[in-house]
Amino acid sequence: MRSEPYSAADRLLPGSATALPLGLAVVALVLIPLVDLIRTTITTTGGSVLDALDGEAIANSLWTAAVAATLATAIGVATARIMTRRGSRAWHVMVLLPLLVPPFVSALAWSRAFGRGGLMDDLVGWTLPGLIGPVGIVVVLAVHAAPLVYLVVGSALRTRARPELEWAARASGADAGQALRRVTLPLLAPAIAGGGLLAFVVSLNSFGIPAVLGVPAGFPTITTRIFGDLARSADPAAFHRVLLLSTVLMALVLVAVAVATATMRRVAGGASSASREPLPVVGGGRPPILMSGYLVATTVLPLAALVLTGLTRAAGLDPWPANWTLANFAEAWQGDAWGAVVRTVVLAATAATVATVLGLLLALARRGGTGIGLAVAAAFAVPGSALAVAVLLAYGPWLRDTVVIILIAYLAKFWALAHRAIAGSCGVVDRDSIRAARASGATGAVTLRRVVLPMLRPALAAAWVLVFLFGLHELTMSSLLYGPGTATLAVVTLEVQQLGDVTVTAALAVLLTVPGIGAAVMMGRQRGTT
Repeated sequence: MRSEPYSAADRLLPGSATALPLGLAVVALVLIPLVDLIRTTITTTGGSVLDALDGEAIANSLWTAAVAATLATAIGVATARIMTRRGSRAWHVMVLLPLLVPPFVSALAWSRAFGRGGLMDDLVGWTLPGLIGPVGIVVVLAVHAAPLVYLVVGSALRTRARPELEWAARASGADAGQALRRVTLPLLAPAIAGGGLLAFVVSLNSFGIPAVLGVPAGFPTITTRIFGDLARSADPAAFHRVLLLSTVLMALVLVAVAVATATMRRVAGGASSASREPLPVVGGGRPPILMSGYLVATTVLPLAALVLTGLTRAAGLDPWPANWTLANFAEAWQGDAWGAVVRTVVLAATAATVATVLGLLLALARRGGTGIGLAVAAAFAVPGSALAVAVLLAYGPWLRDTVVIILIAYLAKFWALAHRAIAGSCGVVDRDSIRAARASGATGAVTLRRVVLPMLRPALAAAWVLVFLFGLHELTMSSLLYGPGTATLAVVTLEVQQLGDVTVTAALAVLLTVPGIGAAVMMGRQRGTT
């Protein structure tokens, strides 16, 4: 008999113990900022709406996100197809690593690997044409989003795939490509579409990659235009454009997320009849060789180039051991770097702790939990640029240029991450243990503390680590909300990059990337071979 999902947690605490703090939190973190953004956009005047919308930035964002999502979908599907049969710990780590490295660090790494004066230019005299510009933006966005498609399609392969149908097609005379095209891919169509739409959302929302690869080429996107205009917000026309672009970006992403959610719901359908056997790999040993080359070219080489740049004495020197030094890493800690590190860690840890508590309360909630959960999910879907502008409008008069306003944005954005990590594990809570504790005279609070929380400890730890890592790497909201003395390490790295100090920028980027690599290794160890 299938165990009943845990749904009695609301009896452990009084209703007010969850309803009141959750209600206040969702109003303060989500409703007030987003409603204020929409209200201010409607009431603010500043010239023609069509002129303020900046059609060039919107068009650039849409077409680069669409092309990047298409490439990411192709890469993710091929990767999932291979990994269901030949996945190993090292391969899982490598596949997930681009998702865990901060996007703007990925852009920096690619510029140091394939740009002018980069590693490949020094070694063989070759550079990637168009890296600084839309071509580079599309390629790096695709590589960054491909692991998302891999996760979605890989999950569907393990739950929806029917390998016996593919084997039957092969027995009927179809070759491997025909069986894949006519049997497997139609079964995976909802997952592929959902993963592709998620890749589109991530690409459309990206700020760091267009900032590093697009701004030097004069190629504006919505997110970089918001960043630039917000710096000139004293100009009424620039401020009005910020509001309109933020609202448009929010609307575009919410529509895409709604479509993705509706599409991906079909992934769960039919899971009960799915086979748990892995699908056969098309092409024998050749795909793993090609995939290894892809991972080396898109992940290992850029990160190696970034490390070598940070170790090289000066830009333009060959990255050989004779030119290595740790002086760049020492210089990286000068100025406000130490303060930025402390602020980054404190902000990330505080956001992780509060978001985990809020996520737990939402997972335990019964009354109003569904509505609050939808609002929290919507806040996560809202692009960081739009959310930062919304938080600035709502709380800027009192909290502008403080770490508190950055913390509010982090909580609004990352609450959903903590909630999903915890809610997904609530089904493992043994309700018989809860009943036994209550029957023995334990109060709801005691039962929660001694029975439920120990069972949820792995999920709580995972939620905390997930939010902490996102907080360490966050750039989009921090770059729009920081003020004097409140910059995070990601913001400091971006500022140094904009000043043109290549080697110190690389050193800072390496320091910022280490936690992501550690997380990838941990995830690979937990998942193991499948």
